[in-house]
Amino acid sequence: MAHTERDAGPRDPEIKHETTDANLGGVERLVVVTGVFLALVFALIWVVYGQLLKREVRNDTPPPPIAQRRGDRLPPLPRLQQTPRPDLAQFRAAEEAALNAYAWVDKPAGIVQVPVARAIDLIVEHGMPKRPTMAPAAAPGAPAGTPTAVPGTGH
Repeated sequence: MAHTERDAGPRDPEIKHETTDANLGGVERLVVVTGVFLALVFALIWVVYGQLLKREVRNDTPPPPIAQRRGDRLPPLPRLQQTPRPDLAQFRAAEEAALNAYAWVDKPAGIVQVPVARAIDLIVEHGMPKRPTMAPAAAPGAPAGTPTAVPGTGH
């Protein structure tokens, strides 16, 4: 109900306030325009999405015949692992066995594989093997030297 000066009764000069209601017509128009705008945007998005979906379905290639499962036929190798944890445990056990085993690498040359712990012990006992040194520089015009063992070093 609107209050006007007519029904306010005797007026007190100390009271200062709005004596009429605020005009809400502009706010109502803003709400309606915003709602219509959002409805149009949603409708436009729906139409564009539908067109893009139709185009994607039209341009999509069918799956290859191997992807269509027929009975119990398996795809060609390589296939995904069925049991990755046991496979990893088996792989690690094989690696550990290879690291801790004695084996011939090159029997005629006398090269053997020893466990890592034993190799460390051998290096501690005997030290690192000597590296072959380079031969002295050749005379100018001669072919470049190659790494060779220095006589008397046993290598």
